[in-house]
Amino acid sequence: MKNTSLTALVILVLGNLCHFGLPWWCLAPIAAITGWFFAENGWKAFLGGFSAGLLLWSLTAWYTDIVNGGMLSAKVGQLFMGVQGAQLIQATGFLGGLLAGFGALTGKMAKDALVKPSQKRNYLQERRR
Repeated sequence: MKNTSLTALVILVLGNLCHFGLPWWCLAPIAAITGWFFAENGWKAFLGGFSAGLLLWSLTAWYTDIVNGGMLSAKVGQLFMGVQGAQLIQATGFLGGLLAGFGALTGKMAKDALVKPSQKRNYLQERRR
């Protein structure tokens, strides 16, 4: 759980620093790099990335909605057949969570594919001898 929290924290901090002036998709490479360095396995990488992306994009969308008085979310909600502003914020957070989660999972899987495992023998290797 420690590495999952560390993964989420690093993605939150770097994602928050980098979303000023960079495109929306920059969260995915940030999460991939974080997943490469901090994740223990695929599930923990995805969970850490998803929670960080969900929190980051939900809070950003909520703050933007508060600042403009909910006018933008009301107009966009009308385009999507009457969706409420809170539902748009939840959908935005969910999409951010998926983006960061799959980014972190990609980083972990790339590390597993490219970095040679250590020379320790596991149970199956010992059993084959």
